[in-house]
Amino acid sequence: MPDKLETHTHGLDVAKTPASRRSGRRPGESQSRDAILRAARELFSEQGFSGTTIRAIARRAGVDPALVYYFFPNKDGVWSAVIEDVIGPLDVLGPALKEGRDNLAERLVAAYLTPWEGEHGETLVAISRSTMAKGAEHPISLLTDPGRLARTIGGTGAQLRASLILSQLHGVAVQRYVFRMEPLASVSVDRVSRWLAPSLRVLIEPNEP
Repeated sequence: MPDKLETHTHGLDVAKTPASRRSGRRPGESQSRDAILRAARELFSEQGFSGTTIRAIARRAGVDPALVYYFFPNKDGVWSAVIEDVIGPLDVLGPALKEGRDNLAERLVAAYLTPWEGEHGETLVAISRSTMAKGAEHPISLLTDPGRLARTIGGTGAQLRASLILSQLHGVAVQRYVFRMEPLASVSVDRVSRWLAPSLRVLIEPNEP
């Protein structure tokens, strides 16, 4: 697998795809692809990337393995599509940044941790474990552009401060959800926010140390 995960809209090489298929799928095709992605998401969550096979995905989806290859070139293609399906629609920090700097620290904690608490939490954990094992860039980092946060907080060293904020948030998420470190794994998000937000506020304020 490449060092960096690449997401593919459909897992197909458009240049080699017949025009009739590029122009749109029949309803049955979309339903089959969705079933395959649901099955893959479940299996990646349960068994990780290395423990999941195309045949297992097909069996869980109730389709022939050939149909999986119709939509995706290989297991990496399925993996990338699952990442896109789970993470693509998320705008992790967008809503928090739109409201300005008032209570920004608390909003950032809630915004970053909420996806891990939701319906895709197990898949995010599976993605994290597999990408760390492969030494690849974590996909959720693609949705937390330090530049966007830097423009919101402004001031001296904004880019560095934004990177430090995101590194703290990501570190907490990994320790809490992936490694299940106690007592961090068991306390409420509100309690995490109460303890973490003060350190983030130091970085949000544009003051040189």
